[in-house]
Parts: sequence; structure tokens; C-alpha cells
Amino acid sequence: MKQEAADHRAKAERMLRQAESLAADQAPEAVIHLAYYAMFHAATAVLLEAGTAPALTHGGLIGGFGRLMRDRGETARLQGRVLNRAEDQRLQADYGVSLPDLADAAGGLLRDARTFVAFCAEPNP
Repeated sequence: MKQEAADHRAKAERMLRQAESLAADQAPEAVIHLAYYAMFHAATAVLLEAGTAPALTHGGLIGGFGRLMRDRGETARLQGRVLNRAEDQRLQADYGVSLPDLADAAGGLLRDARTFVAFCAEPNP
């Protein structure tokens, strides 16, 4: 594995552990934020391993990951959609002021992040 990709994978796993250490009902914004960034760094590692330079924007990274996953089967395409939804939730948590069911959203995103980070750690996801 390329060192830069390994560094991003390690950061993804570290951020996921941090998100898991928090209670979604007590710190939902923090859980959402950490879960999303765990996914962001996991996706960056996949792109680096594939020889694709990750974009410098969130939308660019998500688009690049989606394009890479497009021809890798339904599970891979689903993970691209999960990453896109995660960014939407992160934006709502970071910038929204009145968010119903935020704790439920945090718990759901944390479950998605676990699956996503594990998927990205597979050889040639």
C-alpha cells in the first residue's frame, strides 16, 4: 500500500473510533462530523491506491469515488451513494440549527461509516 493511502486509512480508522466513543444522543453533531470524515479519509485512501489523485473539494472527492465504484458492482455503487448521503448529513449537522431526529441520524451514519470504512479496507474495493 502506498504510504499516503495508508496514512489516510489510519486516520479514517482513528476518526471512526473517536465517533464510536461518543454517545449519539449526547453529541450527535460530533458523531456525524467524525463519521463523515472517517468515510472521507477512507475514500481518499481508495482513490490514492487506485492511482487517482483525490480532488481538493468534498464534492470532487465524492464524485471521483463514485466514478471509480461505478463499474465495480452494486455493492460498490451503493457505497458511493452512502458517501454522498453522509456529506449531506454532515452539512446539515454542521450548519443547520433545527434538525429533527439528529440523534437517530447520528446513529445511522455511524453504522454506515463502519460498513464504509470496512469496505474501503478490502483489497480493490
